[in-house]
Order: sequence, then C-alpha cells, then structure tokens
Amino acid sequence: MNFKGRSSFFYIVVVCFCVVSAKNVDNVRSKRTAGSEKSCDNVKQFFSLKNISVSSPDGPKGSICNGQCCDDKTEALLRKQGQRDFAALLRHNSRSLQGLLNSTAATLQNHVSELARQSENKTLLLFSQVYRSMAVLSREPIENLYRDIRNYISVNTSIQEKPSSTPEKIAASVTLFFTDLFPLAYHHSADISNKDFTTEYKECLKKSIETISPFGDIPKQISQSLSKSLEATRMLLQAFHTGAEVLNTTDTLLIDEHGTSNTECHDALVRMTYCPKCLSMKDHTKPCSGYCLNVVRGCIAKYVAELDLPWNGYVEGIENLLGAMRRSNNDAGVNADIVIRNLDTKISAAIMKYMEKGKDIDTRVKRSCGPADFSQKADPLIAESNTSTPATPNGKPRLTNPRNFSPLPESELSHFLTSIAKTRGFYANLATTLCQDESFAEPKDQQCWNGERIAEYTKTVVDVGLDMQKYNPEVKPNANIQSVNPRVASLVDKLRRVHHMAVNSLGPNYSDADYMQRDGVDGSGSGSGPDIEDEDRDEEYMRGSGSGDGPNHDDTQGPVVSRIDLNSNRPKVHTSPPTVIVTGGNKSLKPSTLIPLLLFVFMLFSRIN
Repeated sequence: MNFKGRSSFFYIVVVCFCVVSAKNVDNVRSKRTAGSEKSCDNVKQFFSLKNISVSSPDGPKGSICNGQCCDDKTEALLRKQGQRDFAALLRHNSRSLQGLLNSTAATLQNHVSELARQSENKTLLLFSQVYRSMAVLSREPIENLYRDIRNYISVNTSIQEKPSSTPEKIAASVTLFFTDLFPLAYHHSADISNKDFTTEYKECLKKSIETISPFGDIPKQISQSLSKSLEATRMLLQAFHTGAEVLNTTDTLLIDEHGTSNTECHDALVRMTYCPKCLSMKDHTKPCSGYCLNVVRGCIAKYVAELDLPWNGYVEGIENLLGAMRRSNNDAGVNADIVIRNLDTKISAAIMKYMEKGKDIDTRVKRSCGPADFSQKADPLIAESNTSTPATPNGKPRLTNPRNFSPLPESELSHFLTSIAKTRGFYANLATTLCQDESFAEPKDQQCWNGERIAEYTKTVVDVGLDMQKYNPEVKPNANIQSVNPRVASLVDKLRRVHHMAVNSLGPNYSDADYMQRDGVDGSGSGSGPDIEDEDRDEEYMRGSGSGDGPNHDDTQGPVVSRIDLNSNRPKVHTSPPTVIVTGGNKSLKPSTLIPLLLFVFMLFSRIN
C-alpha cells in the first residue's frame, strides 16, 4: 500500500475510533440517564423533607435544572426553599457573633450596675459612720444619684435612636445631689440641735449655691468625669446592640429572602443546591468550593461592597473604646469603673472642702440669705441624725471598711476583643467562610457538583470586588447593582456612627500604645491586614490566596487555580486539558495519552500490510 493509501486508511481509523468512542460516551450517558429516571424514588425522601413532591420522570423538565425529577412548578418551590435555606445558613453563620455582642453587653452592663450598687452602699456607710448628723437626710439624695447612674446605662435600644438620657442629665443629677446636700452640710457645720431650717431658708441656700460655691470645684469635676465615662459606657453598650442588629438585618437583606429583585442569584442557588437532586444524583452532590464561591460572591457582592469597610470601622471603634475603658488610668476620661469606685471618696472630699472653709462659707450665706431661720417644730429626722462625728487623732473623718468592689471582668473582655478582631473583613470573607463549611460545600473541590456534573470546577473564580463580578461565570451582575438600598444605607450609617462617636469620646490625640496596630477604616476592605501594592496583590492572586478557591494544584493533580489579572483588567482562565471518556474503564485519557495509542495502531496496521 502506498503512502497516500496508508494515510487515508489511518484517517479512517482515527475517524472510526472517535465515532466509536462518541457512541460509547452516548451509551454511557444514556445508561446513566436511564438509571437516573428509574431512581427518582431515591430522592423522594430528600424532597419530602422539604415538603416538595418529585415530578414524574416522564413529564416536562424544569427550565433551570433540566432534570427528570423536577418540572417548572417544582423548581419554583425549590427557588423559595433555596432562599430560605441560604438565609438560615447566613443566620447560623452570624449567630455566634451576635451572641458574643449581646453577652458582652450584658456582662459589661451588669458589672457597672453592680459597681454602682456597691458604691452606693459605700457612700451610705460613709455618711452613717463619718457624717452621722447628715446620714438620715442624705439618704434620699444619695439614692437618687445612684439610681440615675444605673438607669443611664440601662441600654436596650439602637445607637441610632434618641436616648432617654443624655450626659447633661447625669451632670444635672450631680448638681442636684450637691444642691440638696448643701443645706445639710450647713446645718451640720452649725452644730444646731434638733431644729431644722425653714423651707424658705433652705430654698435660699440652694439657689445661692453657685454664688457661695461651698464645695469648690469638686462637684464640677465629678459631673464631668461621671457624665463622660457613663456616656462612653452607654455608647459602647449601644454599639454592641447596633452590631447585633446590623448582623440580624443583613442576614435577610443579603439573600433578599422575600423579594424578587435578585432572580439571577436565586436561580444560581437552585442550580448549585438542588439541581443534582433534580437529576436524581445521590452521592457527591455538594457544590465545589470554587463554584460555591462564585455563586455566593455574585449574590452578596453589592452588600459586601457597601458594608465591609463600615463594619471594619465599627470594629475599630469598639476595640479602641473598650481598650481605653480597661486601662488602669483614666487619661481618656472614659473609664467608668475608676470613676464609680472613687465616687464616695470624691463626695467625702467635697464635704471636707466645705469644712475647711466653713467660716468663709458662713459669711457668704449670711450675706446672701441672712441669719439662719429655723422652723418652730422639732424635726425627728434631725434629732435622729444629730450625734457627734467620730474623728481620728489628726482631726480627719474616720475611714470606712466596706466590702471590696467587684473586679472588672477581664477574661470576658479579653475574649471579646480577641474574637471581634477576627471579624475584620467579616462581609468580604463571608463567601469564603460559607463555602468552607463542609455541610454546605466540598472544600477539597474534587468529586463535587460543578453546576453541570460531578467533576472538577475549572471556571474562573472571581474575587470579592464589585467590579470583578462582571467576570463571574455563574451570577451576572444585576442591572441596578450600583443603586443604593435605603435599608443598607441605614445600616451603614449606624456602623459609621459608632466609629465616629468612639473617636469623639476618646479625642483626636488618644492612642493606645499597648494595643496592636490596626489597619482601620481606611483599609482594603478584606480585613486581612494592611494594603498591598497592585503588583504584590497580583502575586497573591497567582498563589490563589485572594480568591479563596482552595490550595493550588498541578496539571497532573487537578485544576490550576483561576485568577483575575488586576493589571490587564481581564480574566485569566487556567483550566485542565479537556478529557476524553474511554469506555470500559474508570480512568479518562487525555490527548497526551491518546496520541501514542493512535501511533501504535498505525504501526500495527503498517506491519499487517
């Protein structure tokens, strides 16, 4: 046979081989399909748990999955079920973080409330032991002051809502306390028997307190330190509730559970989650991690772009504020723990200040209100309190010995700070977190559902950026992706407000040198550390660290990690070589293996001829 004849014959052999292979592939697929049609009963239990009936294998196939076990009606039910399931998954993912915020808020609020009760008891004991002539009548002003302190930190509302109390009210409470205390202190210094001042004379004393200034600057100091530190505590407690509220709200917004504006996402969720069941697949039906990343990132890209940076700023504000409240000094003026612990000492110091300049105060009182005007009736409360004041050898009041204050819950707060720091980039990393959940996706990215069959996922895995979603092969960007959702804008405003109020509370010059350096609200949004240059960032994508699509693989081991080239702004897609199914075995032959086989057939044919 001449060369031309042999070439023709070789061509015929190759064509026949390909035809036979294609026929065998069709036979395998037909057998699988036939087997699947007979096995719709195998997925009935799965659908029954969802309260969805399997359609007849002989009926029309659904437009999304094109599976014999689901028609369009079944797929419509699966779309709603998929939305509910994904929303539940989001809620499950954020539930621990919400619980952390709520539990820390309760711990801090209970601590400050208990501290205020202990300080109140200590102040009452101080008056009963040291300033006994004022003890009975001072009880009500003391109780009113501490009640206002506890009520001020009783926070159950969002930081965005108008607070029921303001720092000015705490300042007013301190002013009222010393105003009510002034007549008692003047009566105490005059060493009068059981007669009380007339109501008119006491009112004159109260009105003249600013002019007379019997306690010096101490009331003003207490007012400023107490109002600022309690406001910081209140703001922090509100911030905890705000964070929990934002997480709870975005769980629903991210998937738009009850809306119809994100049909592309909902269809993609059906294809990823339920199409294997519609095709009657039983095993390895979890989506590949790369496939999962594309679907989830496509669904939540808009919200990630709007919420991630504000959330990072929210975390920074909480970290700074709580860190300042834990410091042993009160340089920033926000440590309510220190202020409340020293409150009884400050009140005692104010009374001692009064006693030091008693003669001068008496002169001012007589100049403003005249000589003391007493009531004609004996006051039993005055008589009850009118006993001598025990003194120490140096003439100063005897110190009290109350029980110790409750310590700051350091372990709980340290655990919170460690945990909340890890949530930087919470929204940017949300898709990666979900797709690493083995109950939701296949983290190894092998023998998994890739949207078409059980195999590897070789399509481009896009990054989290909103501008990257135009390359997303699974979920195309919505036409109104750039529009602002009013509900999301409200959440963003609440998060930014927390950061803004934290900065205002601490002041522009505050810095915590003992705390680790943070990237702040001006970071990249990924929450994974400081910004990097484009060239370095592109190298990160080349290593697969930015796309979240799992470990790298060689061509001989699996798919090469896909990436987006940020410099060219065009997707670079790396896929494994196409495979050719060969019947009669479990392995697939690539062209590199098929060519030597054809050469062998050609040589064998040449020898025969």
